[in-house]
Amino acid sequence: MGFLGSPVLSLACSYTMPNPATSWAPRAAALHLGLRSAAPGILGPRPPQAYNAMGSSVSYTPTDIEAAMHALSFTQPDGNYYMDTGATSHMTADQGALSSYFNSGIKHHNIVVGSGDLIPIVGYGSTTLPSPFPPFTLNNVLHAPKLIKNLISVRKFTTDNMVSITFDPYGFSVHDLQTGTILLRCDSTGDLYPLFANTPVNSSVPHSALTAISPDLWHIRLEHPGAAVLRSLRHSNLIDCNKSHMTYCSSCHLGKHSKMPFYNSMSYTVLPFDIIHSDLWTSPIISSAGHSYYVLFLDDYSKFLWTFPISKKSQVQHLFKSFYSLISTQFERNIKTFQCDNGTEYINTTFKEFFDNHGMLFRLSCPHSSPQNGKVERHIKSINNIIRTLLAHASLPLSF
Repeated sequence: MGFLGSPVLSLACSYTMPNPATSWAPRAAALHLGLRSAAPGILGPRPPQAYNAMGSSVSYTPTDIEAAMHALSFTQPDGNYYMDTGATSHMTADQGALSSYFNSGIKHHNIVVGSGDLIPIVGYGSTTLPSPFPPFTLNNVLHAPKLIKNLISVRKFTTDNMVSITFDPYGFSVHDLQTGTILLRCDSTGDLYPLFANTPVNSSVPHSALTAISPDLWHIRLEHPGAAVLRSLRHSNLIDCNKSHMTYCSSCHLGKHSKMPFYNSMSYTVLPFDIIHSDLWTSPIISSAGHSYYVLFLDDYSKFLWTFPISKKSQVQHLFKSFYSLISTQFERNIKTFQCDNGTEYINTTFKEFFDNHGMLFRLSCPHSSPQNGKVERHIKSINNIIRTLLAHASLPLSF
C-alpha cells in the first residue's frame, strides 16, 4: 500500500469524523502533512495556498502588543528644546540642563501624553537659556527621564518672559511684548519648531537681527536714509535698534544738499545805521487798504526794523529817500551801506544816482543766493506767520 496509506486513511477519517478523545488539532496535523480537506464547503472548494501562508497558532492579545511597543528602544533625546503650544509646562529629560533642581513632593505625579499614557515625573527645576540666546528663563521645568523631546510650553514661556511669539512657515520669532522688537529668531526646516542651542546670533533671515545695533549703523548700511525711514522700519520690526534716535550725519549734509554751505559773515557793525538791509515782499492778495507789497529796512547793529506797506514797487525809491532823511534828522546819522537782493525795485538808475550823491555803498547779494540777505528774509517769514495767525484767530479774511 505504501507508507502513506495508513496515515492518509486515518487522518481522513479523523478530519471528517473527529474523535472527541483525540488531543491533537486536525488543522495542525493537516498542515504538517500537506493535506487538504476533500469535502468542499458551502462556498466551494478551498483555494490552494502555500504552506507558510497559514497563521501561527500563537495568538496575541492587545495588551501584549502594547507591552511590546513599550519595550522598543527609541532614539535618545537630542538635547534641543521644541516649542509646544499644547504643553502646560516645560519638560526635559536631562536633569543636567536645570540650574536648580527639586525632587521633594513630586512622587506619584505623571505627564499625560496624547495617547493617554503616563510618563512619571521625578523632579523639577528652573534654568536660563544659555548663550547665544537672550537670557530667557524657564521656570518649573518638569524632569521626566523617559521623555523623547524636551518641550517648551509656549504659554509659560510668553507669560514668564513678557514676550510674544510669531510662527511662520520658516520658523518663529520672539518679540518684546512692549516694543515689538525681535529678540530671537529660530529657523526650522522640519516638522517641528526647535530652539536650537547652536543657532547663531546673526540669523540668516535678513529682517531678523538678533542683536540690537545702533541706528547710526543701520543708517550707513541702508545707504543713508532719512530718520523717518528708519523710524518706519523700526516700528514695522524690520530692523532692531538699541536706541530710537540717530546722531548727526555730516556725510548726509554734504552729499544731499543742492547748494554749497554758506560761511558765517566775518564783518560786523559797531554803530547804528552802518548797514541797512532791505527786502520787498509781494502779497498774493490785495489788502483792504489796496496794498500788495511791504518793504522792510533793518538796521544791522540794533536789529531795529521798519516796515512800510506800499501798493506799487516803484514806490520803494521814494520811500527810501524819505527813510534816509528820517535817519539823518532824528538820529543825526548817515547810512553808510545799503544791502539788498537783485530786485528791479532796487537796481535802477535813480537808486544808483542817489547812492553816489550821498556816498553810500551799494551791496547786492549773489543771484539765487537769498541766504546772503538772510537777516531780513527771516523777518519776512516771522511777520507773515504772525499776520496769518492773527487773522485765523479773529476769523478774518486774508484781505485784512
